[in-house]
Amino acid sequence: MPLITRRAHGPLIALSTDFIRLKEYFEAIVASSGDLICTTDIAGRVIYFSPGAEAMLGLTAAQASGRPAHDFYVEGRAAAERLMKRLRESAGGRVHNHEMRVKASGDRVLHVSMSLSLLKDIRGRVIGTLGIAKDISDRVELERRLREMTRTDDLTGLYNQRHFHDRLREEAARARRQGDPLSMIVFDLDGFKQVNDRRGHLEGDRILKAFSTAIGDSVRREVDLCFRYGGDEFVLLLPGTTAAKGARVARRIVKAAGALAQDGVTASWGVAQLPASGNASDFVRAADAAMFKMKSGKTGVRRRGTDLARAYAARGRISRRV
Repeated sequence: MPLITRRAHGPLIALSTDFIRLKEYFEAIVASSGDLICTTDIAGRVIYFSPGAEAMLGLTAAQASGRPAHDFYVEGRAAAERLMKRLRESAGGRVHNHEMRVKASGDRVLHVSMSLSLLKDIRGRVIGTLGIAKDISDRVELERRLREMTRTDDLTGLYNQRHFHDRLREEAARARRQGDPLSMIVFDLDGFKQVNDRRGHLEGDRILKAFSTAIGDSVRREVDLCFRYGGDEFVLLLPGTTAAKGARVARRIVKAAGALAQDGVTASWGVAQLPASGNASDFVRAADAAMFKMKSGKTGVRRRGTDLARAYAARGRISRRV
């Protein structure tokens, strides 16, 4: 009997021991990973929450367990539904490197790259999901900064000439589609070149930065678009604003920059509203003509065409309908 007992239970004990060792082995691998590893049941509730997930989101496994996975998505249930749709339609029930935003403790938002797969039992029935996510917030922020560098003016921090052409097309198309007004203000600094030549570029840079600050303090943040077009030329795009209201904005900016008159620098400006035709050249030339009219009424002011007007000449490269 003892011999039979050893033969019957020996392999079972060995198998149990191997299983425990294998389980501990995989748990050690998961625990050493800094990635978020999470499993959910068929209803989308969190079943497993790895140490890497705890560190990344600032939550304990106990706090996350049982919660719907979409609780952690910035876009909530809608994001989860889109992700599951992609997962079900994908080959092999897998989605790789899906970038999305997730919520972490302390009101933090992280950008992650998530790979997701369906979990199935031995009969092939779906019983949940496995998600593995990497924190790519640093990379996303670096890409944002690089994009910002390509579209902003180094000196003033306003948008640059290249970005103006892109945004003019976008904002004009949006205004025409939605039936909203769009106004443009063109500024040209009178007396700037003389001051710049006489006192040097450092003093000229100070004046340009002071005027850009006056612009920033006088417009709607996250709504109005402000550009240093080049030299001492500045352009503003004011979505949802008529020419009459745009003129009030221009006067407010000139008042805010009033101290520059002590340096011998003033601003000429002109305002125009996007015509019904949506023609970019007509729009720009109308604002530039209004600015030049103001400049022409001043004495001792250097009169010249602007770079902006030349770029949008009647037969210029960007004279097409926007």
